[in-house]
Amino acid sequence: MIKLNPNNSNCSNCSTTNCFIKKHCSEEYIKLINDKKQCSVYRKNQHIVTEGNPVLGLYFIQKGKVKIVSTGIENKEQVVRLTKNSDIIGHRGYGGEKYPISAIALEDSTICFIDNQTIYDTFIDNPLLTFELMMYYSKELRKSESKIKILAQMNVREKVAYSLLTYQSASNSPIKTPLKIALSRKDLASITGINTEQLSRVLSEFKKENMISISKNEISIDNLEMLTKLIAPFGTIEY
Repeated sequence: MIKLNPNNSNCSNCSTTNCFIKKHCSEEYIKLINDKKQCSVYRKNQHIVTEGNPVLGLYFIQKGKVKIVSTGIENKEQVVRLTKNSDIIGHRGYGGEKYPISAIALEDSTICFIDNQTIYDTFIDNPLLTFELMMYYSKELRKSESKIKILAQMNVREKVAYSLLTYQSASNSPIKTPLKIALSRKDLASITGINTEQLSRVLSEFKKENMISISKNEISIDNLEMLTKLIAPFGTIEY
């Protein structure tokens, strides 16, 4: 982790257009948060949040991509979601004593941290921010419930297509092909809810059908339309 100089992480110079703080706080509180926040760069594979650690505040992704991981039986890790620019980390633990998840950078990521007391004061005096965060919680819950429902109904091919499109949605780039997916087979299988052998078999099928191409540890989505058609019977899906 590399802490940024405050002069290089000023809210007024921030390029993140969907920042919760900038969009929904008063000018007074934007200045207060700008003075109190900590802005750091986390390198690829570095932990931003560690499951079981005390809840100290909230993390806002200014730039980058992060995987959210939960530990299950026999310490098996499960990737529960992917996050991108403007998303929030640690909100599921806010109000509790310990973080229920870990957050790990998938690429070099710039993260802003705001401590508990500052967040609390900001919520009290900025009702619009509180409301919008409530809507954020609602959306995340809806997406989580939808994921459980549709994965239970999908076959393995559909699950893999869904996971590839989930990664595409979490990309900070506009929709276009080919899209490079720099995610390990283990993590991709975890998101999909299948084992790595099943994943490898389906990826080979997709490659033969010219939907994807594979080079070393990277997957390229070459035909977004074909992948989308695979999961079309499940209706509109929020990723």
